[in-house]
Amino acid sequence: MIPAIDPDRWEEVWAADLDVLRSLAEQGDRSEVPRLVDVSFRGSADALDRLQASAANFGFVIQSRDPNGPQEPWLFLERIQPIDLETMREFTMTYLQIEDSFGVECDGWGCVAQNGIGQ
Repeated sequence: MIPAIDPDRWEEVWAADLDVLRSLAEQGDRSEVPRLVDVSFRGSADALDRLQASAANFGFVIQSRDPNGPQEPWLFLERIQPIDLETMREFTMTYLQIEDSFGVECDGWGCVAQNGIGQ
């Protein structure tokens, strides 16, 4: 069963993600161009172990993991996708569901702006 996301939490997180998308657009990003998008999570080693084992179920591959991070262990996941609004709404919902399902905290996501001509 997929956990429901609190509407207030959704609005706060989605507003922050829209700020990132606006910033990318200001850099000339073409949101329809697929690119590598990464997302990082912090949490207990056990929770990150479970997430790492399940990452493919969410369409992600493992980028890197630091079991001895300066504060908490962290795990970077990544996948190739565009960053148009529809895709990013799904992406945001996915990482919020991962937080709730695995007891981890999303530490942010990122990608490089793409102008459609190799940059």
